[in-house]
This record gives sequence, C-alpha cells and structure tokens, in this order.
Amino acid sequence: MNKKILKKGLIVGPSGIGNVHFREFLRNGFNNIAFIGKSKFKKRTFNITTNKIKNFKLINIQNFANIKKFKPEVTSICSPFTKHKDHILKCKKYSKYLIVEKPFLWSAIKLKKDRNFEIASNLLANSNNKIAVNLPMISLAKQLILKKEAPSKVRFFKFFYFTKGKQTYENIAVDLLPHALSFILTILKKSTVELKIFSIKKQKLEWSCRIKINETLCIFQFKQDILLKESILKFNINKDHYKRFQKDVKKERLNYLLKNKKKIIYLKNPMTDYLYYLLKSFKKPNNIKKNNKLVLIIMKLKENLLNFTKVNN
Repeated sequence: MNKKILKKGLIVGPSGIGNVHFREFLRNGFNNIAFIGKSKFKKRTFNITTNKIKNFKLINIQNFANIKKFKPEVTSICSPFTKHKDHILKCKKYSKYLIVEKPFLWSAIKLKKDRNFEIASNLLANSNNKIAVNLPMISLAKQLILKKEAPSKVRFFKFFYFTKGKQTYENIAVDLLPHALSFILTILKKSTVELKIFSIKKQKLEWSCRIKINETLCIFQFKQDILLKESILKFNINKDHYKRFQKDVKKERLNYLLKNKKKIIYLKNPMTDYLYYLLKSFKKPNNIKKNNKLVLIIMKLKENLLNFTKVNN
C-alpha cells in the first residue's frame, strides 16, 4: 500500500491576507501547512476549525533555511510588499509554485531606470510559469462580464477604494493601483495599452489620478487609514454606479454590488475565487502566462504614474 503524500503549503506572513490563503489551502486539500511569521502564532489565529481534517498538521518552520526540508508544493508570499523580492528569491528554489500577493514586488530604488519593472520581467521570464500574482479584481471584472453588466465600450471609469491600511503618500498607489488597473484592463480586454496622464494628487492618506487608458477616461481615488472601520469600494462604468457590500454569513463572506442604488448583483468572493483559480492554474501554463503578462502591464503603468508623481509634486 502506497503511503499517502500530503499536499504541502507554506504561508510567508500568516496574519491578515495570509488568513485567506490558509483557508484556500484547506479548501483545496492541503492538510500539511507551514508558516513563517509571528512566533506566537497559533491555529486559532486563522479562526477556522481544523481538527476534523484528517492528518492535519500546522508547522512553524521559523526561518527560511528550513524551507528546503519542508519542500512545499505551493508557497504564498503574503508579507509586506517591500520584502517580496527577498522572500520570493528565498522561497522559489525549494517551492514548486509561488503565489505572491499584489503588488508582487516593489522597492524604492531611486534610479532613472525602471528597476521594479526590469526585476519583475527577469524574475517572471525565468520562473517557467511557477510564479503567479493574486489580483482579485480580475475575478470581479470577469463576473461582471459574464453577467453582461460590463459594456462593450467603456468611455468613463471611476474607481474609489478606501481601505484600512497603513501606507502613506505614493505607497498608497503602489499598494492599491493593481486593484484598479487589473479591473479596468480586464474589462477593456486590450493586449496593448496607451497611457496619458492628466493629473496626479497625493496627500499623506490619499492618492488620486486622472488618466486616459487607450480611449477610456479613468479617475482613481485611493485612501488608506488604519482607523477606517471597513473598506469602501465604489466604481462607475460609463453612467452606471456600483458599490460593493460584504457580509459574513455562516463563516462565509457574502459579496454583492448595488447598481444605481436599486439592482443587487451577487458575486463570488473575488479574493477566494481568484486564489482558487490560481491554485488550479499551475498545471495550465497559458493561464499563468496571462496572469504574468497582465502583471507586467500593471507594473509598467504604475511606474509611469509614480515617476510622474515624483516629477510633478
């Protein structure tokens, strides 16, 4: 009788968004999960019952040197984005696949050359489709397309996202631009992108821009404030207004949009839906290629926007 091989998952940065990755690991049959993070971490941190899962193991491997011994099938990088590059390099050698939380990687390198884009391009080019970036707004956009709620021509797009975060000034844009850009680029279904920047404003807790992506006028407004009670997501597509609502029902998060203050559009949770898609996509290289291509487009647009910010503020 062959011994059953457990699916192994590793989470770097288990608190916050790492909690969501942990739940998706469980739902996808991972029952041997390790983490690198806070030393006082315990199972109850994840707010989920695991004692009914056969042969479940939760391990604190304590440091990156022990990854070689654990040999995870999938590693989720959920640490602060300033540490992503370092953590990716430490994990990719001994992990079969990597999922990296947006914004993938970013470091404040004060050089004229677009170093973040260059580093990302080289890293993905040499990853052999083993690295994918979690962009949950792709799921939200695709659900609207499937429900025929997204028009074929988008002339105007407005995206407000206020989150309970702790980033300031341009780091707000580093953190939240991937949400807005992945959403609109998925709606537009364009493989080539032209960017025109009209204005950018930044304050300590807010960052906004007025730009044109191809033929679509876009206004993005982001705010991060650790004192916010909950995140607020609103967007306009042409003349239609949408606001997202989330509600916890029986340990599940119910997601829906209210369109024009009267129509309710029910959704799968974009975060868990896209993570599920990525976990299933590692054996489908074309899906990972699409993810990585969009990631690089987003990074290039983001660098252009942030370079403009530095020049004009």
